[in-house]
Amino acid sequence: MRHPSLRRRLLWLVGLPVVVLWLAAGAWLAQRTAHETAEMFDRELQRTAASVLAMVAVLPDRASKIETVKTHRQQEDQRPEIVVRDRAGRLLLDASTLPAAPVAGDAPRFLSVREAGQSWRVYQRWDAGHRYWIQVAAPLHDREQLLAAHVSALLVPLAGLLLLLPLAIWIGLRSGLAPLRKVSQAIAAEPAKTPTLTRDDVPDELLQLTRALDELVANLDRALRRERRFTADAAHELRHPLAVLQLELDLAGVAPDDAARQQHLQRARDGLTRMQRMVAQLLTLSRVESLEQLADAKPVDLAALAREVVAEAGERAAPRGVTLALYADPAISVRGSAGLLEIALRNLVDNAIAHGKADGEVNVTLTRAGGAVELAVEDDGPGIPGDQAARVGERFVRGSRSSGSGLGLSIVEAIAALHGGEVVIGRAGGGGARVALRLSGIARSPPAL
Repeated sequence: MRHPSLRRRLLWLVGLPVVVLWLAAGAWLAQRTAHETAEMFDRELQRTAASVLAMVAVLPDRASKIETVKTHRQQEDQRPEIVVRDRAGRLLLDASTLPAAPVAGDAPRFLSVREAGQSWRVYQRWDAGHRYWIQVAAPLHDREQLLAAHVSALLVPLAGLLLLLPLAIWIGLRSGLAPLRKVSQAIAAEPAKTPTLTRDDVPDELLQLTRALDELVANLDRALRRERRFTADAAHELRHPLAVLQLELDLAGVAPDDAARQQHLQRARDGLTRMQRMVAQLLTLSRVESLEQLADAKPVDLAALAREVVAEAGERAAPRGVTLALYADPAISVRGSAGLLEIALRNLVDNAIAHGKADGEVNVTLTRAGGAVELAVEDDGPGIPGDQAARVGERFVRGSRSSGSGLGLSIVEAIAALHGGEVVIGRAGGGGARVALRLSGIARSPPAL
C-alpha cells in the first residue's frame, strides 16, 4: 500500500498555483507588451502625419516641392507610405503603394487594411486648418517582428525558470521539512525512552504537534507506571490470602476430626470471600481509572440514591448492631453517573460500618454549600490517625485494625475525580472518621408534593 506523501502534496499545492500564476502573468505581460508596441507605432504614425502636414503648409510652391518630395521618397523607398490631398480632393503627394483611401469624416482615425497579401496600419487626419488631408500607412509586419522580439526576450528566460521551478520547490520543501524529520529521528533513536520533542530549535509550526506528542507520551508513561504498580501491588496483596487459603485447605485435609475440619474450611471460605471482594474492587478501580469521561452522565437525585444505599447496607450493618441514619435535603441533584456514585457511597458506608464501634451509629448527611454538594459519612470509631490521613486514598493502604483490601477509598477518589469533585477526610463530632464526597451541584429540582 502506497502511503500519501506530505512532500508530494505540498509540491502540488505550492507548485501548481505558482505555475498557474506564472502562466497568467506571462499572458498579461505579453498582452501589455503588444498593447504598448501598438501604441508606440501608432504614435509614430501620428508624429509622421503631423510633420508632413507642417511641411506642406509652409511650402511656397507646393506642387513642385511636393513632387520633389515624392520623387525623393520613391527613389529611396522610404517608409511609412504617405498620401496627401487638398480640400478640393486633388492628390498632392502619393508616396504609397496603397490605393488612396477616400476622405471619410473629420475626426482622425486608425484603420487596419490588407492589400496584396500584406497587412497595414493606416492613420488618416485633416490639418488644423482643414485644408489638407493626409494618410500615413506602415506595414504591420514591422511591429509584429518587434513584438515577437520583445515577447521572446521576456518569456524565454521565464520559461527556463518555470522548468527549474519544480526542482527549486522540491529542494525548498525538503529543507523546510527537515525539522519534521528530526522529530521522527528523535522518536526512533531511543524507542525505549520517552524523549522530549519540544525544544528551542523546533519551529513554531511544529510546537503544537510536539507538545501534543510530549503530553501523549507523558500520559502513556504515567498510565504504564500506574498499571505496573497496580499489577505489582495486586500480586503482592493476593499472595498472602492465597497462601492462607492453601494452608487452611491443607489443614482441613489432615484434621483429626470433623469439628477441626469444618473450622479450617470456614476459614478458607472467609478468606475466599475476602479475595472475591478484593478482585471485584480491583476490577472496579481499573474500570474507573481507565475512563476519561462519563458516557452516561445525567442529573442524579442524590437523596434518592443515598436512601437506596443506606437501605441496602442495613443487612450488612445488622450483624455488628450498627444503626444507620440518613439526613438529606430531598431537592439536591448532581450531574454524573448514578452507577459510579452508588459504588462510591456504598464503599464509604461499608468502611464506616467496618471501622465504627459495634452497636454504634453511622450517619449519612447530604447538604449543599453554595454551588457544591457534600455527601458525608460519619462513624463513631477511633477515627483516622493524622499520620495516616494523607495516605488513606492510596491503593492497599489500610489501618492497623482493618481487615479490608485498602481499595475502597481509592475507588471513591477515582470516582470523585471523574466527576470533577474531591474527597475530604476529617474527624466526626463524636471522634470518629468523617469522609465526605464533595461534588458540583446543579439546579434544585422542584419540591415533592
